Amino acid sequence: MHIITAYIITFIASFCMLVIEIVAGRILAPFVGVSLYTWTSIIGVVLAGISIGAFFGGKLADRYPDTKTLGWLLLLSGIAVLSIAPVTSLVAAYSFKTTLMMRNVYVTSLTFFIPSCIIGMISPVVVKLTLRNVETAGNVVGRIYAVSTLGSIIGTFTADSFSSQSWERGTLL
Repeated sequence: MHIITAYIITFIASFCMLVIEIVAGRILAPFVGVSLYTWTSIIGVVLAGISIGAFFGGKLADRYPDTKTLGWLLLLSGIAVLSIAPVTSLVAAYSFKTTLMMRNVYVTSLTFFIPSCIIGMISPVVVKLTLRNVETAGNVVGRIYAVSTLGSIIGTFTADSFSSQSWERGTLL
């Protein structure tokens, strides 16, 4: 894979992941409120999803080092993200007999873990497809993850900007 393609894919995947994480607070607010519990659950679940996704993405990349693997991950991540709204409505409607904190964790986990996990699998596959020489692996991985982090940063501010604007207009993003 060409390095520019790797940059674009990881930038967009990370951008989308942080947009989802920021917007998750607005998505969950009508069901579980907006509290420290809610944000703790969102951040913890998303980070766990990304971490586990990266772990399994590395295994997947070693076993199936092909652009088809990446294509499937991109397709599955899109489907998982599109499922967030209906899954949230379904899961949040259930009456969990537990504390508020655990309700937040359950609803957030059931809604956001799978999309986070699949998106977390993308970067290791991209790295595997981009590496040509083990001697320059550190440089390639470092640059890809730097671009990925830049995507996350820009996604964070973009989501916050659009989310705040829609909130002020009275529409929930």
